[in-house]
Amino acid sequence: MEATINRQEITNIKDCVEYKASSIVSNIVSKNTTSCMTVYAFDRGQSITPITDASDIIVQVLEGTAEVMVNMHNYDIADGDVIVMPKDKPHALFAKTKLKIASFRG
Repeated sequence: MEATINRQEITNIKDCVEYKASSIVSNIVSKNTTSCMTVYAFDRGQSITPITDASDIIVQVLEGTAEVMVNMHNYDIADGDVIVMPKDKPHALFAKTKLKIASFRG
């Protein structure tokens, strides 16, 4: 599902992506030349293995709980929590429950 957040319209960001069994689903909801916002839905137990990125990534939990590794430190995050994953530092994510997150890059 690819959707765009329309300007001057109210959107519940959690509704921009749906869960799929044993999968991670993503939807780019806003993108321009300098930034990108993606919403993800993780089924319980799904994970992103350690990666690095060329820019900082801000992640906000929309619903659920996860364990996040940032630069070799582990953090438990839940509804409403925000964490910044610094550029060029390894980061990973494990969904402890069904999980929806918004990721901001820019």
